[in-house]
Amino acid sequence: MLRIISFALGNIWRWEKSKNRDVFIKYAKKLDIDGVELTFASKEELFAFKLSLGNEKFLRGLKYVTIHAPFDFIGDNTTEKEQIKQLEVISKIYKQVNAKNVVIHPHSLPSKKILNEFNLKFSTENLRKKTNITIADLKRIFKEYPKLGLCLDVSHAYSWSKYETRKLTKTFGDRITQFHFSGAYRGKDHQSLRAVSKDFFSSTEVLLKSNAPIVIEEDMRIKSEKFLKQEVEFIKRMFSS
Repeated sequence: MLRIISFALGNIWRWEKSKNRDVFIKYAKKLDIDGVELTFASKEELFAFKLSLGNEKFLRGLKYVTIHAPFDFIGDNTTEKEQIKQLEVISKIYKQVNAKNVVIHPHSLPSKKILNEFNLKFSTENLRKKTNITIADLKRIFKEYPKLGLCLDVSHAYSWSKYETRKLTKTFGDRITQFHFSGAYRGKDHQSLRAVSKDFFSSTEVLLKSNAPIVIEEDMRIKSEKFLKQEVEFIKRMFSS
């Protein structure tokens, strides 16, 4: 089975000080990947994004480009007008790079009325245990938003239990648009896959039965292009059979 392997720019958010995510794409260009997720951690990063012509051409040539909306998409006292302004910027980028998906955290979902104004594919994401958003909560969200997909984050899932990824896959299999893939190690998420336990790997075996794209989403603290390439190749080998 040929699997799409994509790379989230959030992996390397520590590597550059610029708020313009365009500068991070140069690292993705050096990798043997099928896609890129444009990660906007904040509204400031979203509004600062200016894509160079070369990077636009690179992204449009990939199989799978996605956008992660700001983590604070709906913050304290965020008005509907401000939500729409963010979505207008996201929509412009989406069309510019021929994106396939927009991920919005469940606590930041705009109203269905607002989302329906935009002809984009939207997904929400399961979060780590401390957020207390359960499978039952996700069921209620999907009932309210019938067109919404699920970006299944295996590292977040493992914070609940080693069976959570399996439960999420069984419950929402037809909604899964992509997987955020990284390790959980000693209570921390988004770690290297080369440092995790056998229990963690066993929790992700269900991914081998799915054909949804894999989006690598780690927190790479040390700036090392060599490590970056090794990590991507390690993950690609996991899904090469």
